[in-house]
Amino acid sequence: MSIDLAVIKKLGGDHLDLPFWEGARRGELLLHRCGICGKHYWPASRCVEHGGTDMAWVPASGRGTVHTYTIMHHAYAPRMAPHVPYCVAVLKLEEGPFFHTNIVDCPMEGIHVGLEVAVRFEEDEVSGLTLPVFAPVA
Repeated sequence: MSIDLAVIKKLGGDHLDLPFWEGARRGELLLHRCGICGKHYWPASRCVEHGGTDMAWVPASGRGTVHTYTIMHHAYAPRMAPHVPYCVAVLKLEEGPFFHTNIVDCPMEGIHVGLEVAVRFEEDEVSGLTLPVFAPVA
């Protein structure tokens, strides 16, 4: 089953993001990497030093730390109501880029800046996409 580009566009992405979503479906977190300097980017991008000619999607470690977060106590989308409260976080991935995600399998009071986390993948019933979410490292 292929990834629906219309779904990606509805969520603010474009065709350049398709390899990321295909990787997520396989259970693999991918980042865009410059083949010249090795800097990693998310989302799909051009290297700020070398442009877009030598960019490639590569597997990431799937690990990072919480840079900042908020606990949501209100469901701004009806489908999130069963999950309240839930955490929306900005992570600093080991490879360097920041990544927005949810923190799962952790009591809300256990979430803090600097928390080490690792990726997991969950299928979103509404969009049909496989989403990377993060849980504390055991």
